[in-house]
Amino acid sequence: MCGFAGRLYRSPRSTEHLEEIATRMNSCVRHRGPDGVGLWAEPNGNGVLAFSRLAIQDLSSAANQPMHSESGRYAIVYNGEIYNCDELRSLMGRNASSFRTHSDTEVLLACIEAKGLERSLQAANGMFAIALWDRKLNTVSLARDRLGKKPLHYAVTREHITFASEIKSILAVDDADRPISREAAQAYFSLTYVPGSLCIFEGIQKIEPGHILVINSDLHISRRPFWNLEEVIEKSMSAKSPSYEEAMEQTTSLLKDAALRRLVSDVPLGILLSGGTDSSLVAYTLVKTLAVPIQTFTIGLEDSALDESLQAKSIAENLGVENHCLVLSDSEALATVNSIVEVLDEPFGDGSAAATFALCKFARAKVTVLIGGDGGDEVFGGYTRYLYAVGWRGMLARFYAYFRRPGITSNQQVAVEIYRRLMTKGKSDGSAGVEMFSALANLSALPRLSVLQYLRYLDFKLYLPDDILAKIDRMSMANSVEMRSPLMDHRLIEESWTWDDDFLVHHSQRKRILRDMFSQTIGSELLQRKKYGFHSPTAEWLTGPLRPEMECIVEELHKIPGMPLETIDVQRWWSQLLHGDISEEQQLWNVYMYWRWWQRWGRTRSAS
Repeated sequence: MCGFAGRLYRSPRSTEHLEEIATRMNSCVRHRGPDGVGLWAEPNGNGVLAFSRLAIQDLSSAANQPMHSESGRYAIVYNGEIYNCDELRSLMGRNASSFRTHSDTEVLLACIEAKGLERSLQAANGMFAIALWDRKLNTVSLARDRLGKKPLHYAVTREHITFASEIKSILAVDDADRPISREAAQAYFSLTYVPGSLCIFEGIQKIEPGHILVINSDLHISRRPFWNLEEVIEKSMSAKSPSYEEAMEQTTSLLKDAALRRLVSDVPLGILLSGGTDSSLVAYTLVKTLAVPIQTFTIGLEDSALDESLQAKSIAENLGVENHCLVLSDSEALATVNSIVEVLDEPFGDGSAAATFALCKFARAKVTVLIGGDGGDEVFGGYTRYLYAVGWRGMLARFYAYFRRPGITSNQQVAVEIYRRLMTKGKSDGSAGVEMFSALANLSALPRLSVLQYLRYLDFKLYLPDDILAKIDRMSMANSVEMRSPLMDHRLIEESWTWDDDFLVHHSQRKRILRDMFSQTIGSELLQRKKYGFHSPTAEWLTGPLRPEMECIVEELHKIPGMPLETIDVQRWWSQLLHGDISEEQQLWNVYMYWRWWQRWGRTRSAS
């Protein structure tokens, strides 16, 4: 797990210039890789690669990056982990003894040289962002894993293309200020995050998950997918649906294999244990099925009504593993906001980021790798909104009658309307319209699906990569921690799209398969009835310790370039909050985080 940056020039530059550029970019991502740095300037002067390493597999210097292929044709910088190196070696007809190191980087690079980049990535099981320099063709290929677990950004000018794990590396070597994207800002205030097809800075873009981008010496860019969810869904439509028992058996087998693969490490590992179904099953699989002695880490809250640490402690005792609990006070959670703003290149309004950051920092004192249950809601049908999908006619009639609009009849239209209303708190202005979701998620590429399947698709395309995975990556890597998620193994995801909706949501029961697995293994008496998740008391923060700052923000908001909100609206929401109306609590927290982000990153980078 690491960070990298690089630049490809149209015309050659001096070695001194290349190294100076690379050093500036690399210094911005040292938190992602504190164990070492590496630079490689292309001998002809056409570009440079820079790398910051968090050593996980093969801690020796032989596994450092940038790494060169055996023939010298390729140089690679790579952030992530490949979990099926044995399979890749078999694909090449080689054994482990034929490699200099036991790092996954060397195996991936050798596979690319033998089979090509696209075929290698299709065969790889893991999370990754890659920059591959082909010295023979004088091209750079950028690639990102199937779900977008690892970030990768790039910016194009007439003279060069710059790419990096984080936006701040690009900003560090920019020649000019960058305007704030009003479209991205609008999307942020609708969703609490900036979706992947947009960037808060004009001219900076993100590699799409599951895609390869190839840049030639003339800076011409071509794109192609090596995996896409649309094809997975289309294939599932013609595949034979398994029985419920077959689905349970296959899930158990795949989860065991996915968890086993994610144990590969030369540094200590731990489990993030919330006490919920997902992380508990991952812990059970590792501890009981695979007999791995492993520590668990839990966050507790001062508010006993929301604190779930006792549930996690019960699970840990049942499994016979050590549990470390961080009891996070409201003041301690609020104190992490400064750290969060420092590592977030784009505004981010998910209040649970504070707790995620604090837990990763707490665990880092004992382990370098954490295994969690992230992805269970998307893969197995855990969100409350999926209940609306199953009984959408009655639900809409009872709870959303005043939201209904003429012409909403198809499953796709119903799904988008439910998603829009729930994810944007009913906003109907501009960026929160149906058109935004349809465009961002590429709904037109899908076959006819159920309402539940459309909602899952929207989550896979938007909420999962740009909120959940972005939060996990930034908060963990800010503390030099690697996060692994067995439930997001791409084989489990592909399998889940062959299931009947009833396997996911059965009457009022969500995550039916996982809950049944939990009951049969850990025990139904420990099955958590209600899951709160991380909660941050943002209303109390805003009207309490942050009130003086928020008062100034409300008055000064109009000074931010590209601000899509009207000051009069924000003033009204603020007045309502001060009088106890929390209906706009999230939007006001969005405003606060946007302001803090702009103060740290936007003010000096955007035109005023």
